[in-house]
Parts: sequence; structure tokens; C-alpha cells
Amino acid sequence: MDQSTIIDESEQSLEQSRRVEPTVSDKMKRNESATLKQKIINFIREVQQSKLPLDSMPNIVQQKISEFEDEFQDLWKESDEYLRENGEAIEKLVMKPLCSKLILIDPVKDREIEFSMKAYSFVQAKHLDIDENIEKHKMFNQVIDLISKIDKVETPREKLNCIVNAGKQTSAIVNQMANNQPTGADNLLPVLIYATLKAQPQKAYSNILFVSYYRSPKRITGEDEYYFTTYESTLQFIEKLDYHKLNINHQEFQELSKERLDIIKNSQNELSQNGIFNMDTHQNYVNLQMIKMKIQDLQRKSKFYEQSKKYRLKFNQKQLNNITLNEIPEFYDEYQNLYKNLIEMQKDIHNLYELTNEIIKESQSETKKVATRKFFGIL
Repeated sequence: MDQSTIIDESEQSLEQSRRVEPTVSDKMKRNESATLKQKIINFIREVQQSKLPLDSMPNIVQQKISEFEDEFQDLWKESDEYLRENGEAIEKLVMKPLCSKLILIDPVKDREIEFSMKAYSFVQAKHLDIDENIEKHKMFNQVIDLISKIDKVETPREKLNCIVNAGKQTSAIVNQMANNQPTGADNLLPVLIYATLKAQPQKAYSNILFVSYYRSPKRITGEDEYYFTTYESTLQFIEKLDYHKLNINHQEFQELSKERLDIIKNSQNELSQNGIFNMDTHQNYVNLQMIKMKIQDLQRKSKFYEQSKKYRLKFNQKQLNNITLNEIPEFYDEYQNLYKNLIEMQKDIHNLYELTNEIIKESQSETKKVATRKFFGIL
């Protein structure tokens, strides 16, 4: 698209379309706005062609948008009632053509969250202690659609609106299913997590950062801020999801996780054969994520100090010659529990070693095998 048409063809906001007076879009087409219009077009072109790192862009863009707002106000002397919507319109003029340039803020984190959403898509309502009839609610699919839409719209405001509306509708669902009894974030978050796992949004983390970086802080307040923060918490929960956070036993969690990982692996093989993406690179990522999940589980089990506090071990600091005859049965039970825990850890270490070796065998070259072995400390 020709840069000069960006402003002329931009969509008006709902507020702007309701105005009786000429809108920002109307006034930007007039001769009086020619200089400002050219400045905006030049700035958009500069950013699109810039080689500066993305982390330097938020301050530059925010400052320019603020300058353009002030210049528009100086030019047209709009009444105070229109200041906010004028600012919204100018933010949209600048950010819509820049979205594709600025959106990929943290692709690594995006992939990690995307992997978690795929790996844990087996999660059911009951695993989050949610009413299993939640999916039958007429608004539940609307929430899923709004979350899916976040990556499809192009401005910070539009993305924020999707998040806020998803939060509002989720809150309405929770209230209705609770028969309008008092509810709060503890009730809202599990339903939003479940809807997000169903929606599988693309570039989830980058979209959050895009709103944080390029939406003026003065325009993320009150209700908007609450639902935005809740959605951030939703993604954090999914990223670090494990069976401890679900209403599910460890064995079932492991079985369902393995089943999902096998499906992911098979589907990626299929896509690779069709030439859709580089399977080799992506499979390495999947393998590392599998190992990461197992290591995290192992780390949790290996924290003896935390476990000793959790189980309130009686004899961990006591000398053997200070144990009385009456305490021996209790001491033996405690020893048995620790021994059982140690055996489970040894099995997990063995399984992790087997998985690592299996992945090494799948490597396609001797160079990769050596590199992988060195990475895992096997050489």
C-alpha cells in the first residue's frame, strides 16, 4: 500500500464515527493538516525501515504519538471532550501500519507458551475445578473467539479490547453460573485459563508486550488494567503449568502429557513431510521442552529441605543415640517414606537418561550426536 493512503484509508473508531463534527480522519485530509500528515507518514516509513533493536522502539514510538497528539490539538483547538478519542485515533493511525514490524517482541517466549498450550490441551474443566457445564454456556465460545482474535487485530487498543471483552464475558459467565453469588479473581482465572487453552492464541506473549509497550499507560486503567493483568496471569499459569496446579494425580498427568507430546511430534512429522516447516529445528525444540518438563518435575522432588518442612520430619536433626525405644516405630516409618521418595527419584533420573539417549539416537548426524551429548554432560 502507498504510504500516503495509510491515513486516508484508516478506519475510524466507534467514537469518531458517532461525532457530528469532522473526525480526526476528516481533518487529516484537509490542507491545514498536510504538514502533520506528512510527518506521520515519514515516521511510519522510518520505523518500518529502521534497523534499531525492537526494545528501543517503545519509547521512540510513544514519544512521537504524544507529539502528534499535541500538534493536532494545537492545530485544531479541539474541546476537552474530544481529547481522548483524538488520541485514540492518532494512536491507531500510527500503530496499525507498524504492527507487523513491531509485534514479534519475544518469539522465544511465544513458542514456549504455544508449546505449553498444545502440550496441556488435554486439560478439562474438572482439572481446574470448574463446572463441567461451562462449555455449554452460550458465551463461552465467544470468549474463545475473542482470545483467538487478539493476534488478528493490529492496534494496541484493539488487542486490549479483545482481552478486556474476553475478561468481562468470562466474569459474566462465572457470575451467572454462581447464581449471582459474590465472585472474584479466584473464580475468574480458572475459566479464563480454560478458555485460553481452548483458543490456542498465536504470539500470546508478544501481543501482551505489544499492548504494554505501545498503549499509553494513561489508557490502561481501571477495568482495562484489571482484565489485562488477569490475562497476563493466565499466560503465566499456562507457561508454568504442572500437575501440582491441577486437580489431577501425577500418573494421569504423565500419561495425558505423553499422549499429547506424541500427537504433537506426529503432526509435526506430517507437516515436515509436506514441506510446511523445518522439522529438524522444531523437533529439537520439542525434545528440549520434553526434557525441561521432566527436569522440572525432578527438581521439585529433589528439594529435601522443603519436603522436610512439608512433612515435618521429626528425626532429620536428631542423633541416633538420642532416639528412645518408644520412638523407634515412628522413626522407621519416617525412614521408609524417605527411602520410597529416593527410589522414585532414582527411577525418574533413569527415565530422564533414557529419554536423553533416545533423543540423541534420533539426531541425524554424528556432529549433532556429539553436540547433544556434550550439552547433557554425557561425554
